[in-house]
Amino acid sequence: MSPNEDVSAKLSTLLSQVDDASRINELSKAAALLREASQLAPQDEDIKRRWVSLQQREAGNSESLTTIKTYIESREEDARKNAIQALSKKQLDPVEASEAFDLLLGSSSDLPSLDEVLSTLLGRQIEVRRLVAKKIIASATEAFEQLSPCGDETFRAFTGLLFDKSLWPTEDAQHTAQQDLFRLCIASLIDAGVERPDRLMKAVARQLAVQPENVVSLIDEDVFDIVLSELDIRHDNSLRSQAMVAMSRLLEVSKEDGEKLFASFVTNHVAKKTNDDLIMAFSAASSVFPVLPAVASRLFLTEGFVQGLIPYLERNSEAAASGKKKSKSLEQAALELLSAACVDKSCRELVRKYCSDWLQSVSEERNGVQEALAALVLAKINEESVDQVTEKLSGLVIGGDNERDQAVEGLAYTSLQPKVKEKIASNNALLTELIAVLKDRPTAAFGALTVLSNLTAYRKPQSEESKKMSQLKAYANSSKPAPEDPLDDDKNVTARCKSVLDKDVIPALVARCKQSTSPAIIALVVRILLSIAKEQKHRPSMAQQGATRLLLQIIERTSQTDKSTSEASLIERTASHALARLLISINPAHVFTSGLPVTSAVSSLIPLLTADHTNDNNTSERDLLPTFETLLALTNLASMSDPTAADLLTRSATPQIEDLLFSTHPLIQRATVELLCNVMAHPSGVSLFVLSGSADAKRRLHILFALTSSGDLGTRRAAGGALAMLTEWDLAQDAVVSAPEGKGVKAVLALCGDEESEEVRHRGFVCLSNLVQGPGGVGEKAVKVVRELKGQEVLTGAVKRSRNPEVLGVGVEVLKVLV
Repeated sequence: MSPNEDVSAKLSTLLSQVDDASRINELSKAAALLREASQLAPQDEDIKRRWVSLQQREAGNSESLTTIKTYIESREEDARKNAIQALSKKQLDPVEASEAFDLLLGSSSDLPSLDEVLSTLLGRQIEVRRLVAKKIIASATEAFEQLSPCGDETFRAFTGLLFDKSLWPTEDAQHTAQQDLFRLCIASLIDAGVERPDRLMKAVARQLAVQPENVVSLIDEDVFDIVLSELDIRHDNSLRSQAMVAMSRLLEVSKEDGEKLFASFVTNHVAKKTNDDLIMAFSAASSVFPVLPAVASRLFLTEGFVQGLIPYLERNSEAAASGKKKSKSLEQAALELLSAACVDKSCRELVRKYCSDWLQSVSEERNGVQEALAALVLAKINEESVDQVTEKLSGLVIGGDNERDQAVEGLAYTSLQPKVKEKIASNNALLTELIAVLKDRPTAAFGALTVLSNLTAYRKPQSEESKKMSQLKAYANSSKPAPEDPLDDDKNVTARCKSVLDKDVIPALVARCKQSTSPAIIALVVRILLSIAKEQKHRPSMAQQGATRLLLQIIERTSQTDKSTSEASLIERTASHALARLLISINPAHVFTSGLPVTSAVSSLIPLLTADHTNDNNTSERDLLPTFETLLALTNLASMSDPTAADLLTRSATPQIEDLLFSTHPLIQRATVELLCNVMAHPSGVSLFVLSGSADAKRRLHILFALTSSGDLGTRRAAGGALAMLTEWDLAQDAVVSAPEGKGVKAVLALCGDEESEEVRHRGFVCLSNLVQGPGGVGEKAVKVVRELKGQEVLTGAVKRSRNPEVLGVGVEVLKVLV
């Protein structure tokens, strides 16, 4: 051993002895040991920290330890809050960390909120995390047994240590710890009496999701058997959901070997033909179908698999009818498998061919979950029976109990058909129950949202080019294009949207979003809001019920997540589009306050000015509707007397707005100019066009001149309005009059002489009035340029055509100045 290594070893031993002495309150001994250590390494940071800690111990100044002791002794809520606050605010040294850990673990298990305090200690205190990591290295089993009973959050913080690289001396130590805890979780799951198996399964799923490569060597038949067995429909949903995550990751990391183990699990249990084994087999297979349909369908389509089960299921149904519990569970597991299998066309045909009679009998003879599931499968395999099935499912949603989840899922499937949408929307009791599900029944919320999304979805618009392409494809396939169902025309969809809105769907959506952050749930919510907001009459009611605030919260939440996924990007874009629709039609002063600033809305809408919105029917076509409606919404926000919205637009969206001024779509160009007109009411908007010495400002001013002669009346009117507001400012008057070749005055005279619209002429008169009455030499210069361009003749002709007294009055006043 080298001299340096010898010193390091001695130092490590001395510091361990210091910690031991401090732990048993032998502070004098600890001080003596620290002095000896200081002679070896005077500048060592660990030694310095221990000196500080020792001084605090002697002075009784360890705030965190004091608050923990008070919490344990008093068991009071205020003491708990103080302990958590202290642990979150200041880091403990190694000795304090060890004492705090021992104090909490040694306290009574019924101590109120112990899980919260202990998880805070484990999550926030680095020395405690290091301490527990050392305990895992020393004995993973002992650490596991010590911390696993302490509560959900504590166990989560404990297993989370495995993924903090900084806590482990080497990568091998970290990998070994991960493998040890993975084995311990799997072994504990085998125990039939284990408490909270879902907690253990969650740890397994987390390991497989975060660093599967470190435990892939441990994945064998036993691991698969344990995880797949926990998918049993008789288990709690909390356990099954974690088992599904773990199973999905198992199959992903083990590839072909995993597929073989899954197939072996199912076939081996099916071969035993006991109810327990069949329930486990069917439960596992139905869970795999949504994740890996190709793998599950190969097994399902195996010769004789389905055919051999039906006689057994028919005999089992007789036992189920007599009330045998396992037989009912088997029936439910089989129905869930058949329902899941319908995702594959070949499997669906096999179910229709061999299982229709059995499904029909179950649907007619059972009540509850079995009845709902049988009806759902029948709807999937036989479109002709959809009316009858929908009626049955609707009744189960309204009057059912445990079977409501399956019934709602069934309606999510049948409501794809327009005639079913109409039936659901006209059934007040059913619609009320579906919306109530969003608040009261999380397990059925996704299905209920899917139904509402189907009801409110408008038909995707197709351009003429897209329609021609569809016709050509149909011609190439020797078929006629399918006729569009009139029940999905805009008129009918709008009526359904109103029915949904009238049932107070917005508060229910708000409640659901508070309870769930699932991207799938949020995507459906924003889709529903976008559809309902399409009708202008719906928007005030939506805003009153909280839709504006909800959309802003969703956008903010999504902006803080990884938007690299198409799902997250689509959620944010759809939510922003829905927000734009709302803000077109409501008074922003009634919505935005100091607690809900208008800047949050403007920031949310700006990306839609440039985002590439594509039509799903033809990705080569850009859908300009979100951009158009965003321009209208921003125009409304810019109309506020408070300049905040306009100021943010000029700072953050000028390039986008300028690009849109050149849009070849007349409505986009018009809406952009209308936005500029409102922005011009504020100094920040004016500065875009008249900033002294700015080439960009001059360029924008010339663009505005050009737009006054647009072929689109609305664009000319908006450009005239913008120029009228701009010329109220002294600097702007000079810029317009001084424009090269008289372009500014020519643009104003073109407005005055507009032959199509008196509104445009009025704007021209106002511009000219502002110019010729400008301060100082600006007015005189304007009069001179107007005369040179024979503006008197233009103005005289325009005045003669005017019938509006107000317009006529402005024109006459200008003529007086010119004469």
